[in-house]
Amino acid sequence: MTKVKCSYLGNLNCEAIHIQSGSLIRTDAPLDHYGNGESFSPTDLLATSLGTCLLTIMAIKAKSKGFDLDGIYLNIEKLMTQNSERKIKELIIDIFIPDNTPIGNINFLKKASEDCPVTRNLSEEIDIKISWHHK
Repeated sequence: MTKVKCSYLGNLNCEAIHIQSGSLIRTDAPLDHYGNGESFSPTDLLATSLGTCLLTIMAIKAKSKGFDLDGIYLNIEKLMTQNSERKIKELIIDIFIPDNTPIGNINFLKKASEDCPVTRNLSEEIDIKISWHHK
């Protein structure tokens, strides 16, 4: 079980403390929604959660097969709806895999990425587009 303490700091800023580790995250409302954009917004953290979950689940699966994910990274872009609902409408993800990665490992990673718990918990209304690149 995970516990997190979230506190409002004023001026549309919050902080979250991971109780077990003491790690701290701060948020600010985005520029287009009355904030200063000085930190991640809550919806930025949702996108970040998806990106780090994809990398983590692939790393776990790769480790079980005896290889490492050194050099892999991804970029994620979050697009919001343009109406008053303020919902994430699309997440565009570009995953970059080192050129020296064997094709069998690449196919394995693509399959492993399908086991991401964050993806499984997101609304099907969010369009998630993943593109794979060999750098």
